[in-house]
Amino acid sequence: MDQPRYVIIHGHFYQPPRESPWTGLVMPESGAAPFANWNERILSESYIANARAHVTVDRVVHIRNNYESLNFDLGPTLASWLEHHGKLAYRAFQRGDELSVELYDGHGNGIAQTYSHSIMPLLNERDRAVQLEWGIRDFNYRFKRRPEGVWLPECAVDDATLASIAQAGLKFTILAPEQGRFEAPERSLHEAGPFRWRRGDEQVAVFRYNRELSAQVSFGDALNDGLALADKIADYAKDLAPGAVLMIATDGETFGHHKRIGAAELARAIAALQERDGIILTNCAQYLTTHSPTGTFLIDGASSWSCPHGIERWRTDCGCRMEVGTTQAWRQPLREAMEFVKHHAAATYDRFAAAPIEDPSAALME
Repeated sequence: MDQPRYVIIHGHFYQPPRESPWTGLVMPESGAAPFANWNERILSESYIANARAHVTVDRVVHIRNNYESLNFDLGPTLASWLEHHGKLAYRAFQRGDELSVELYDGHGNGIAQTYSHSIMPLLNERDRAVQLEWGIRDFNYRFKRRPEGVWLPECAVDDATLASIAQAGLKFTILAPEQGRFEAPERSLHEAGPFRWRRGDEQVAVFRYNRELSAQVSFGDALNDGLALADKIADYAKDLAPGAVLMIATDGETFGHHKRIGAAELARAIAALQERDGIILTNCAQYLTTHSPTGTFLIDGASSWSCPHGIERWRTDCGCRMEVGTTQAWRQPLREAMEFVKHHAAATYDRFAAAPIEDPSAALME
């Protein structure tokens, strides 16, 4: 009998910090009406909706916690806000990870995210290490275990970033299919990986999501009908070799906020997939324990999932713009100003911290 095909659905849950630096409060945002602000609106439409997704089977309503079945990352700034203002959803994330840890022999659904939404290839080595270490510590505080993998903001990556991930003791990350390239014996088996990136003794497993299916979920009508989505996922998976994994990745807010019935239809899709013969819904960490990275992952330069020009949208007028006829020429001088402030702050720290602190660089990790 053939080995099953595996499916991983990843939700990237993140909101920027909206609190006023003066009051610590999120100010009213008229565009979020009838809610007070966007955090409150998305809390209701997505985070709580996924914690209590309603699925009707034979006129019986079942309430599902989608976080029990999603591979997910929960950005630290959002997690901090949920801890105080969205306790039901916050606990659902924790419970989803707890149950998956029990189900998968210690390999939970949750993975870390870098502490803030910094584009990692634009950082120096120390700043990359700080972002990863703070993200790991935030995850450990919330989920009471060390993460095995990490989600990179905008999936922005280069060789130096992958090396930093390995040095931080993390095992894997997730990228878009057009990022980097791989050398593997059978393409059908290795669509999503995991592939092995290696530099000397450092190595990281790289999962890659299916762009077509992910786009249908994010921007198409795939979430209009959860049963049809399950059929579509199963059809894609059947085209892979036995034992291979199919991955979908999207912003977690797609499920309920961007797609109003998305949380409920996701729950229907999950329930249907769990009943499918030959299909196993799993998470990255668990799959990696039974399917070692294969092939070789290579990356020629910095790239991201959201900019066809690599990472240029965060520092130049690369052509990515919201409206035709506009210009983003302001990006470069803004980036240069930010770098100027950052370098001077770092220089001041290095100069004066050395007196009272034995190891100023190590202190940044605490």
